[in-house]
Amino acid sequence: MNFAAILLLVVAQAQAVSSSEALAPLATDVVAAPVASSPAPAETIVIPKDTPVHLMTLTEVTTKTDTAGTRFKLRVNEDVVIDGSAVIPKGTLAWGEVTSAESSGNLGKSGRLTARLLFIELNGQRIPIEGDTSAKGKSGTAETVVGVLGLGLLGLFAKGNNAKIKAGEKSTAFVANDFSLKLAAK
Repeated sequence: MNFAAILLLVVAQAQAVSSSEALAPLATDVVAAPVASSPAPAETIVIPKDTPVHLMTLTEVTTKTDTAGTRFKLRVNEDVVIDGSAVIPKGTLAWGEVTSAESSGNLGKSGRLTARLLFIELNGQRIPIEGDTSAKGKSGTAETVVGVLGLGLLGLFAKGNNAKIKAGEKSTAFVANDFSLKLAAK
């Protein structure tokens, strides 16, 4: 290798070093692009066992038309508040189920109806509740006596009244066990 070739090689290396040094400050000025964030995880709050829930029946339930196993709708009648926040808002749908229904009968026998409260539906979750409600029809004994006096034995066929849980009737249920409710992300 001659002197000129060595000189060209040294100049080329010097230029390469100065180019990389010129780029070094640029490398430190690079700002990381924002990373797309994943949605915030849904907050979870525990509704303690035995938290009262005030309900209102939406549709009439009666021994005339309903039997054991019939489900009926209710709604939450007041916000359920935990730590200052309404976790179950007024108007949330709830369900009950008829457990027994005895129709009214002859001799003035009144109907009887019992139902248990099942669960509240909120954001695709079912919050189990406990409680029951019942109704008894008015006795038809007085009508039976009047019927026997006026109609003789035909008066014995006077019926009592059917039992009804009327639409708008209020009841209280209690959360069946500690329930971890996933709140909608804000």
